[in-house]
Amino acid sequence: MVNILFHFYRRINKVFRARVLQMIILFVVLVCYSASGYMYHELPGNPDLTWIDALWWAVVTMTTVGYGDLFPVTLWGRILVGLPTMLLGVGVLGYMLSLVATAMLESKMMEAKGMKDILYSNHIIVCNFVNLDKTLKLITELNRDLSTQENAIVVIDEIIEELPAELLEHNVQFVQGDASRKHVLMRANVSEAQSVLIQADPNRRVESDNRNLKIVLTVESISRSIKTVVECLDPENQVYFKRAHCDATVCISSLAGQMMVQELQDPGVSDIVAELTSNTHGKQFYLVKTGGSKRSYEALCLEYESTETKLIGIRRADQNHILPKADFVVHNGDRAIIVATHRPT
Repeated sequence: MVNILFHFYRRINKVFRARVLQMIILFVVLVCYSASGYMYHELPGNPDLTWIDALWWAVVTMTTVGYGDLFPVTLWGRILVGLPTMLLGVGVLGYMLSLVATAMLESKMMEAKGMKDILYSNHIIVCNFVNLDKTLKLITELNRDLSTQENAIVVIDEIIEELPAELLEHNVQFVQGDASRKHVLMRANVSEAQSVLIQADPNRRVESDNRNLKIVLTVESISRSIKTVVECLDPENQVYFKRAHCDATVCISSLAGQMMVQELQDPGVSDIVAELTSNTHGKQFYLVKTGGSKRSYEALCLEYESTETKLIGIRRADQNHILPKADFVVHNGDRAIIVATHRPT
């Protein structure tokens, strides 16, 4: 159905361009006729007239502005030039304005239905519209952090036919189609995207990970430089995403068991984790570059020491060093694990 609509849109767009070209040609011909006719009939009685005056009169008359500074005074000038200019000019300009208005409405409709190509660069693509609340929360989190709040957001989904109004209010763009298809990703301009976030569908638990694996493989085949983050439902499938060169995999089910135990042992832990992983309120976890020079963990603590920021460890490659010893050496490429109100600049 979407392919039929997209083909229809292409045909309409081609016809629209042809009509616009015809109207432009007709407008230019009418202006030339009006100006030359005005000069032919009015110049003998008014030698001071110039072609600029004639063109000015033609345009002012066609747009129905009618300043009255210039007008034909001869009988044939009024009948053969003035009258056709007034009647045809209004018709041509009115029709051109209607074409522009129609094009704008069609463009907005095609945009809402995800049938337009995305021209953004350095944008964030969100694959799979699971539900409004989850997607809206994800976009809100992106808009609240300094590192992503300037990036445009594009949603790709094949189920919904039109983007909800709540997402349109956040200037989210939409591409309708299967995100595992290369041509759909190219319509979202994935080759110039900063990152791709792939949501899991809990309603299709068996199919979700397989489908998302296809999306990762397609994205990585287009460009390895795009950061891919995927939500995985089955912990056993994480290894396959890693083999597909996915940059990060988030598996909530693998954390559920240990979170339940922690909540049992220390009630309130789940609320703390929720706050530390959200940009909407309180303080958050951040990973920031430590710089090129080697120094001790104790020295790095002094750099971040304040009431608003606390250093709690170092992440090196895929390993975390939480609260290491004071003489722990921080290497080039390490990232500081901090808790802060805002992301350090």
